[in-house]
Amino acid sequence: MKIKRFFLYLVLLAILASLAIIFTSNIDDFDLDKTRLVEIQFKANNNSLSGTLVLPKSETPNAIAIFIHGDGPQNRFSNDSYLPLINTLVENGIGVFSWDKAGVGESSGNWLTQGMEERANEVQAALTLLREKYPAPITQIGYLGFSQAGWVIPIAAAKSHPDFSIIIGGAINWRDQGAFYYRMRLNQTGISHDEIEQHITNQLKLDDDIFGATGSHDPKTSPDMTPDRFKFVVNNYLNDSSKDIPLMSGRILAIWGSEDLNVDAKNDACRYKRLLANNPNSDVVLIKNGTHGLLNASWFNYQLVEQWPWWKQTYFLYLGRDAYTSNSLAFIIDWIKHRQVTVPDHWQPQCS
Repeated sequence: MKIKRFFLYLVLLAILASLAIIFTSNIDDFDLDKTRLVEIQFKANNNSLSGTLVLPKSETPNAIAIFIHGDGPQNRFSNDSYLPLINTLVENGIGVFSWDKAGVGESSGNWLTQGMEERANEVQAALTLLREKYPAPITQIGYLGFSQAGWVIPIAAAKSHPDFSIIIGGAINWRDQGAFYYRMRLNQTGISHDEIEQHITNQLKLDDDIFGATGSHDPKTSPDMTPDRFKFVVNNYLNDSSKDIPLMSGRILAIWGSEDLNVDAKNDACRYKRLLANNPNSDVVLIKNGTHGLLNASWFNYQLVEQWPWWKQTYFLYLGRDAYTSNSLAFIIDWIKHRQVTVPDHWQPQCS
């Protein structure tokens, strides 16, 4: 009898725990049931691109953010990791348009054959398409991109007229970013500072000899890369957005997490401040305890999503929008809506 009662208590505890998780979690952030979805196909670079415009159900959006992916074969919602951000934006009257990268999902082509100019062509085509249906000034339309989008958005915004551009975790120089990424990996090994510096010097020389302007460009030198990936690196190795950033149209928000392991956030934030010094419509922000994607660094600070242990993946599903650093999404929403925003002192990059 005692054993039966014990198992009954266990079942009741399991039910109560499940109910507690259901009622305290943000699992609803991972579905789009409360939004209106419009499927859109458009052409760019001779490819047919397939995407989704996510809108508030019962109102015209006061803004639309065109999402630009980072590196990798990402579909329109980046394997659903975008959904908490998308739902938060849409709840605040901001629509989102995002599409499958070329050769991913329902889009034709091959993203690995693209340079940043080709990716910028896609972005400009999306802006033109949306502007036909949502005229200014009723709906503000702009760009919002992550990581590698830091090379795409400046090109697109220098050649088009978005109302705003938001760059999250963007680097300026491709080669420098690669060196920083490698440095962060080496920091985890426990080797000395001098050894790390020597490794980086050697790696940069090797990369320059292979991928640089006068490099061999011989795929046999990099057997760990597919031929397409090798060509992609050759095409983009010399990318530097410093020439495009001062030419960008519209309002600009460049934002990083202070604990970014992929991009040298502090250095690039200060470079942005210098490049945009004469642009009064720009804000440069370094959010404390933020990751490369502005998640809470106390829980989610990794270079790759594939490095997350299973329980942190589960915790991300539980937290939803609350996985982001405190106030970061509210700040972005207020900024998009053109509300009067002041960058807190502790989010200001400290530049010499």
